[in-house]
Amino acid sequence: MAYFSADESLVRERSDRFLRRMYLMRMLGTFLCFFPIASVLLERDASWIPLGFLVLNAFVWPHVAMLISRRSKHPNQAEFRNLAFDAIAGGAWVALMGLCPLPSAVLTSILIADRFSAGGWQLLRRAALFYCAGFIVCWPLSGMEIYPDVSDRTLWLTLPLSTIYIIAFSAANYSISRKLRDKQHELEKAALMDPFLGLPNRRLLDRRLMLEFERSKQDLACLMVLGVDDLKMVNDLFGREAGDYVLRSVSAILRQETAPHDFPAILGGDEFVVILPGISEEQAYAVGYRLLLKTSEIRLSQDSGFQCSLSIGVATSRNHENYNQWLAAAEQALVTVKRNGKNSIGSAGRA
Repeated sequence: MAYFSADESLVRERSDRFLRRMYLMRMLGTFLCFFPIASVLLERDASWIPLGFLVLNAFVWPHVAMLISRRSKHPNQAEFRNLAFDAIAGGAWVALMGLCPLPSAVLTSILIADRFSAGGWQLLRRAALFYCAGFIVCWPLSGMEIYPDVSDRTLWLTLPLSTIYIIAFSAANYSISRKLRDKQHELEKAALMDPFLGLPNRRLLDRRLMLEFERSKQDLACLMVLGVDDLKMVNDLFGREAGDYVLRSVSAILRQETAPHDFPAILGGDEFVVILPGISEEQAYAVGYRLLLKTSEIRLSQDSGFQCSLSIGVATSRNHENYNQWLAAAEQALVTVKRNGKNSIGSAGRA
């Protein structure tokens, strides 16, 4: 029995999705290509040999290609070899059709779009070489004659290829781009959140501070900077796990005890920030006292007598030129509270 790590399973899952997508698109493409190519070959009185190869290419090759990729130790590399064969076949059929304008142009355009979408310029250049090789080999077999006529039958049989396949191709690319956007949003969110404490980090805090400071020009806002008292002592006496427990507990309190429109975040180390839009300093004090009360309920298993406390500095958005000054005022208020005994609330306006 084989066992795979999480990373290996993820790689296999992505590889399977890629192979399935290529299989479905190849099966659709060869099926739709069969009819206009067959129409031109019949008009040119081609023998049963190219017609037989066309049947194999259209209805057997997609399944064979899938089996080759599935059974390979390196499925993605095998699939890129299959794509090379597709390019050779495309060049060969264009040659055997005598460069019949409409189906040749549509087939070539689809090959270009497919390869560029799958691997960019590098894969497209490689496919172009195989396409030319297939054309050069089969061009003499076609009598090296150009067949410029496009019959009504060929025209109508080419239309599904130029419409249905393009629609399916666009839908597949949209699905891929949507997944990439979702993944990018997840990564951006992860980059702006602290995974340990579950709060926005300093990068997101700065963005929100700037936004709320601009909004506060029309409506008052308050800012609280909170420091966990004596966290270093907790780490020294009870270990870093105890200090981490205190930080996580305070983070949970900030998430639970603030309003939906408030914005709690991490400032750094043992300090947090809460942006309180649309409230006065008195209302901010009421929020602060509630946080002090909840924080005092935090207990440590190592010491039943331990009581956690916070020091809180408050600053309103008035009389500041920018959000940095606003934050600095709240930080200075916190320093004053710590200097005067901790476990309390203070502001520059009440100093």
